[in-house]
Amino acid sequence: MLDETGLFRLVYRSSVIPEAHEIVRVVRATDPEVLLLDLSDWERVADVAPQLEQQGLRALPVGYLEDWTPGQQMVFERAGIPALLREPFSPGELVRAVYEGLHRAYPITNRNILAFLPAKAGSGASTVALHTAASLANEFQRSVLLVEGDRRSGVLSILLNRETPRGVAGALLEAGELTDLSWRNYYETVSGFDVLLADPGRRGPLPTWAQFYQLLRFVQSRYEFVLADLPEVVNEATAEVVRNARGVVIVCTPELPSIKMAAIRCAELEECEVPQERIHVVLNRFERDGLRVEDAEAALGRPVFATLPNDYARLRDAMLESRVVPEDSPLGRGSRALAEKLGGLPEGLQKPNRFSLLQKLGRMME
Repeated sequence: MLDETGLFRLVYRSSVIPEAHEIVRVVRATDPEVLLLDLSDWERVADVAPQLEQQGLRALPVGYLEDWTPGQQMVFERAGIPALLREPFSPGELVRAVYEGLHRAYPITNRNILAFLPAKAGSGASTVALHTAASLANEFQRSVLLVEGDRRSGVLSILLNRETPRGVAGALLEAGELTDLSWRNYYETVSGFDVLLADPGRRGPLPTWAQFYQLLRFVQSRYEFVLADLPEVVNEATAEVVRNARGVVIVCTPELPSIKMAAIRCAELEECEVPQERIHVVLNRFERDGLRVEDAEAALGRPVFATLPNDYARLRDAMLESRVVPEDSPLGRGSRALAEKLGGLPEGLQKPNRFSLLQKLGRMME
């Protein structure tokens, strides 16, 4: 059953219920994230969860039993076993119990997660995510990680001209076992921020929600902002990102098909339990003599969160040189404003003065 779900790797099993101290010893040695616990011999296992908590072990106890009374459930919960399964249970029921138990016991606490999705392919969501990350890192001096979540069609490695033998695929595969030392093997540092790049030329299995959950838990205390560049259709894996994001940005262009698709994406996100107030539509490649913002909002049925100018020439030059556009370019200024608004940063926050001591002395003598 565990194998059938495609989410679990079995590290230990026992056909008889060991004593509590033996279970704790095994958990300490194998460091699992989930402990499936037979509750039929309660006297033998009653002390397991309290001992796990006392020793700071991360294993989430999930108990299973043929049936129980409300009074027994209260006893289990007081003993530190909130997730319960009635035996027999299906793989789907097992996954749901683990999902709910993990998110309740170990929630994602970084509230500065931002997700970017295109209304349809070619809307420029990757470019918007890239320049928002650059603005947060360089204009606002924040530590930033950009995750390329579209493993099959991600283009950031091409735009930045970087080869990534491990990248996001390796980080997701090893997400449950990442350490500060191993983490350095997966990300690239570009323009002042870190990025987990995809390699669309290397096909592999699609990630799971558990891998994204593990990755977010690992990076959440290491970066002030975590940005994710995602494919346009939310699946079970990427839903883990959008549900934990403070803002989900749908990028569209000022054409009616793209705007209509943006409205569909908004509805899909709401079906994924993303609150409406966290969903933002950004109008990319906007030109003042083109479609009016008011007309776009009428087609969307909701406000436009921000617009980004059509800065084609500078963006083309930047792509040819594998860099981001200059901060003082129209797209650079627009990206700064978007980063400021999305990040909840104080309006008009000034970039720290980077002049050297000699420059400052020279200015004082002028």
